Amino acid sequence: MPQIIIIRHAKSDWSSFDFDFDRGLNERGYKSCKIISRELKKRINIPDKYLVSPAKRAQLTHEEIFFSWHKQHDIYKLTTNEDKLYGGSLNNILESIKINFSNIETGVVIGHNPILNELLHYLAFKNKKLLPYNLVTTACVIIEYYNNKYIVSNFQDGAVKEYIFPKQFL
Repeated sequence: MPQIIIIRHAKSDWSSFDFDFDRGLNERGYKSCKIISRELKKRINIPDKYLVSPAKRAQLTHEEIFFSWHKQHDIYKLTTNEDKLYGGSLNNILESIKINFSNIETGVVIGHNPILNELLHYLAFKNKKLLPYNLVTTACVIIEYYNNKYIVSNFQDGAVKEYIFPKQFL
């Protein structure tokens, strides 16, 4: 079944940065990425496409979770740095998902709250009780669809399959 996986960036480093956009990950963030990478490998196929916020912490989360899944250069061919995931509107993000994920089996979105919480409630129609109140850092929500024609289906058949987060595996 086609899937869209929503991931909030890992725990960021607040110790030294000039701008929010440039914050990297802290030690806990790197550890969480390893856990989520291991757990996602058990649950999903290798993704066909990634939409990732251009912010450093989202980029690092993407690399830390998925780099080992691909040959070195393949991951970058499958990745779109999506400016709309850093401060964009829900409608703009939905349009990007429709354009980039229609006709593929597994797509991954890596970004930030609060927009990811809003996005999750739009994309999921069934099993909403599995959605968290607030998507914690490095948490993932796997949403399954009956078809991958998102442009015409408008996500109306999305069902939350699972919510995973690092602390549940410690």
